[in-house]
Order: sequence, then structure tokens, then C-alpha cells
Amino acid sequence: MKKVLVVGLILVLLMVGCGTKYKSDISAPDWYLSPPEDPNFMYGTSAATSVDFQIALDKAKQDARLDVAEQIESHIQGLVKKFDEEIGRTDDVELLQQYTRVSKNVVDQTLIGSRVKKSVVKKEGKMYRAFVLMEVPLGKAREELMNQLMMGSNKHIYTRFRASQSFKELEEEIQKLREFEKEQMGY
Repeated sequence: MKKVLVVGLILVLLMVGCGTKYKSDISAPDWYLSPPEDPNFMYGTSAATSVDFQIALDKAKQDARLDVAEQIESHIQGLVKKFDEEIGRTDDVELLQQYTRVSKNVVDQTLIGSRVKKSVVKKEGKMYRAFVLMEVPLGKAREELMNQLMMGSNKHIYTRFRASQSFKELEEEIQKLREFEKEQMGY
């Protein structure tokens, strides 16, 4: 039995070793791999693909905003299950293993003034790959933006922003999270 496994393993390794070597033609921008650091801004990066140019870009923008929000505050729940079982006799033991990992990340942040600082979209065969660098103002830059939004003709933008009610599922998840936190704190 062990000899059959060893021979099978050698054959698999030979087949993998003789296979065609694929080179990755994905080159990410430097700012994607090493986002800038600035005390006045928080940055988030993301990459996304789609057969549609705009969808790839929109997905990357949304994920970059999520990246920023996760840096501010993130509530993570996780569950890990590991199962090991030995079957057989002393000289012919077989070990069966199963590993399952589940996690859930809920983010509840309002990002005021988030904007795309840089973006690159590349064509890869039939797909588009979008890289996005999102920035959100902090401190003084955030105060200036809020003042601009509150003044004059931009008041309606601020009001519309505050009045928007979307993503019902997300709101429900956030409510569940808050109830869970209250239970944990004994409220």
C-alpha cells in the first residue's frame, strides 16, 4: 500500500514538474503594493476584475473604501473547526483530517470625502483588472471638507448624504452587531 502511494506521488510530481510554466503578467502599480503614508489622509487599495471595464473599476472603488473602513474599525467573528481521525491498525494507519474556517467581518463606518486618488485599468485577455487607491481626509483636511459641504450650495449634498438609506441588509447586520455588543456588555 505504501509503495503504491510513493509511486503515485512521484508520478504526480513528475507531471507537475513537466507541465507548462505560466508566467503571471499581472504587474501592480507601486502605490497599490505600498500605499502612501500621510498624517492628513487614510488610504485604501483594491484590485478587481470583470469582463466589463466599468464594473471592474466600480468593484475596485467599493473594495478600496471597505479597506479604509476596516482600518478604522472592524468587528470580526470567526469559527475554526479541526477534525482528525485515525483509522486502521498499527502497521496500516490512515489519518483523515478536515479543517474548516469561517469568518464574518462587519464594518460600520461613514467615510466623508472619500475619493479616488489614483486608478489604473489593464486589459488581460477578455478581462479588465482595475487597481484603485482611495483616500479619505483626516484631521484638518476633513474639517475643511466638512466646512465646504456645510456652506452655500453644497448644503444639499450634505443633506442628501445624510438622508440616504441604502443597503438594508448591511443595516440589519450592523444592528445585529450592536445588539450582540450590548449582550456582551450586559446592557
